[in-house]
Amino acid sequence: MDYNKIVLFSDLDGTLFDSSTAVPEINRQAIQHFTQQGGIFCVSTGRTQHNAAPYLEKVAVNGPCILYNGAAAYSFASRRFLFARTAPEEALEEYIRQILQDYPAVNIQVYTPEEICFVSPQELADAEFVRLHQPCVFSSLERAPRPWLKLLLQGTPDQLRAVQQMAPASVRESCDMVFSSPIYLELLPKGANKGSALHQLRSLPQLEGRTFVAIGDYNNDLELLQNADIAAAPQNALPAVQALADHLVCSNDEGAVADLINRVIPSL
Repeated sequence: MDYNKIVLFSDLDGTLFDSSTAVPEINRQAIQHFTQQGGIFCVSTGRTQHNAAPYLEKVAVNGPCILYNGAAAYSFASRRFLFARTAPEEALEEYIRQILQDYPAVNIQVYTPEEICFVSPQELADAEFVRLHQPCVFSSLERAPRPWLKLLLQGTPDQLRAVQQMAPASVRESCDMVFSSPIYLELLPKGANKGSALHQLRSLPQLEGRTFVAIGDYNNDLELLQNADIAAAPQNALPAVQALADHLVCSNDEGAVADLINRVIPSL
């Protein structure tokens, strides 16, 4: 099939990745075929360029990618940001200090264009998370590198709901909050999400005139699917995400992206 009128944006965790955070071979082969036949394949993730790249070494990513849950777009080919939106550091600093005081067990991570900075005590950091999310540094809040693209709070669902409710007006007015998993609450610049980034990328000459297809599984994918021309979700997606999708495909463990490429797109 000729895919030269299609651009496909895929979420990573829970979608392109299986449950062991690997790209199933069936997905890799389908993406290779898709791009060889003229398709443009892009990823859309909350990860940074650094902690997404190792998982994509054998994946034929040939288009602009959405990172930091929509706060930035990045070209892996040219290793440069296409655009980036920064979070309001002054408002967030006051909020972070309040969290450190009232909920010291919540792990707070500041995402910069080059690294992840843990501003909570180092002993709170999950060793496996740190290993898989490099480069990262540990720093006091005052010495955390600038600028900030997003804030990631890690804790129990109850802790994160309480932290969300205590956010002051200055944070609510300048940031959007989204759960990217039951244990991750993210704060992004107001209006920055995967959908707004997708909309901005539509103006790129290489994507002009193409049909935008998107697939994702979680709350942070809702705007992505809403702004795509055709939306898909794997069987493991949240019910709200499945309800928004035009097409349902197999689960992430069975090769959801391959199912989309091999079965759904040719039938459109």
